Amino acid sequence: MASSHAPDRTLSGNLPSPTVEAALQVFVALAVTIVSVSCFAVSIIFGVVATFFMTLAVVNVLPWMAPVVVVCTFLYQNVVVAWFTPYIPDNNAFDALRGANFIVVMTAYGAFFLASLGARVRAIAPLRPWLLWAIAVAAVVTLYLMLGVARGNAKDAILYFRNTIIPLACFHIAIVAASLYRIDLHRALLWLGAGIVVYGYCELFFTLDFLSLFNGDLYIQRAIKRQIESGAFEKTLQETGYVVRGLQDVMTTAFFNTPLFADIMPRVFRIGGPNYHPISFAYALGIMALWLLFRGRWLLPLAALPLLLVIGSKGAMFLVLVGLFVQMARRPFGPRLTTLGVVAMAVTWVAAAIAYGSTHGDYHVLGFLAGLRDFLRNPAGQGLGFGGNLSSTSLNLDWGQAQAMGATSIPVESAIGVMLYQMGVGSAVFFAFLAALAMAARRQILNNGNTDFWFAFVAVVAISANAVLQEEAFYSPLALGFALLLTGVAMGTSLRTSTWNARPPARRYSAPYSNPLVSNSGLRPATRSASSFPEPQAVVQPRWPWPVSR
Repeated sequence: MASSHAPDRTLSGNLPSPTVEAALQVFVALAVTIVSVSCFAVSIIFGVVATFFMTLAVVNVLPWMAPVVVVCTFLYQNVVVAWFTPYIPDNNAFDALRGANFIVVMTAYGAFFLASLGARVRAIAPLRPWLLWAIAVAAVVTLYLMLGVARGNAKDAILYFRNTIIPLACFHIAIVAASLYRIDLHRALLWLGAGIVVYGYCELFFTLDFLSLFNGDLYIQRAIKRQIESGAFEKTLQETGYVVRGLQDVMTTAFFNTPLFADIMPRVFRIGGPNYHPISFAYALGIMALWLLFRGRWLLPLAALPLLLVIGSKGAMFLVLVGLFVQMARRPFGPRLTTLGVVAMAVTWVAAAIAYGSTHGDYHVLGFLAGLRDFLRNPAGQGLGFGGNLSSTSLNLDWGQAQAMGATSIPVESAIGVMLYQMGVGSAVFFAFLAALAMAARRQILNNGNTDFWFAFVAVVAISANAVLQEEAFYSPLALGFALLLTGVAMGTSLRTSTWNARPPARRYSAPYSNPLVSNSGLRPATRSASSFPEPQAVVQPRWPWPVSR
């Protein structure tokens, strides 16, 4: 990457103001998002080529903007895709438009991967182990991609490769960029987060009228049409007698997405956000809220809380609740007990969910148990694309039979279960990488108390716990991918500023009076002298006021 040889921006004297810099970051990120999708609308081949060279230009000329560009494409790309929905009748072309952000991420990943081979990056010794970790995990994922393509459906294998590699790519981009350049995300993420919160409330209050302004309703209808063609709604009609009369019925659900409130609270319109996926949108809100919360910002996290309740994603809500616990507990109990408390909460959350779900036939638990069962049958793994909600192998699941048998026929609805099924023992490398990140974040918390590492620790632990019973926790770019992007920025910044593993300086005691402890008379004088450590001067002055003969 050409810009990897540029001087550190912290050393330049002509830095723009933080507001101007954030505005430029958001403008460039939105421009990349809009132009990339527009190019794909013209032609898939043209879109791939144009997006590749445009992203390559951005990460070479403005490499410190890469994290904001990646986040923006995750958040707002599908709004742009929705604009083109009436003009893209072919489903394959429509899917290609939604894959524009993958080209953006992988191009930036490739550029920063090459930059990591340069002398400047190799000179940062503590960075090397993390790059080797990320490369090793990516190599294992690629190996199982080839196995999945050879044994099964190539499209399914590529789809799961995309969702598995994106968190690793986000981490690699962020840690290398932040190790080389000063990256200030605070204002840019605050503005992008405010945008999705405003969007969420508009969707909540104006529902389909708001979505129809930019063809969002047509975007959702296309996804529903695929479910109708697969027979999903016909099966629901046969099993429950529930008839779906239109888009409003599909988007309406019980409060907090649970039958516990069905008779207490009115049904609500389950918002999907600018990315048109409720769970992913909930994770975007949760991660934004958590990151800002640890930086002392309360307004946007409070504004996001009602939206999280309406969406009803238990995993995203658990993430925010753990963050609130940390904010309240870390001062009175200290970092050691608080971090242990986070782990205890995660273990308790998973155990309680499995215990409840196994007695109530919850399909998340059934999918997780299927993953454990099939892993024991074939520890080597099936290859990417086998099992999982997004795979064609899961279209004809019989949930009634699964509840009777105590597990689904193939793993679904559980990222851990699906990954064990697809990657077998190779998934241990992925899990160990996340564990290493959590432990490194905890060490930084104990060493210097950096709040960015509090975010990293909470996010990695909570999302990993959610992944036991939620597939989106690992496979949605706005969940683990977003979290590892911010974690990489925190780690890279710490490495660049030489605060990695650095302890806070010990407080130095300064006496109100200078030595010697006593004067000529044996008593401490009432007057204060100069500093005990005076700067060298042209004339040596006495350390204490001496009597003057008159």
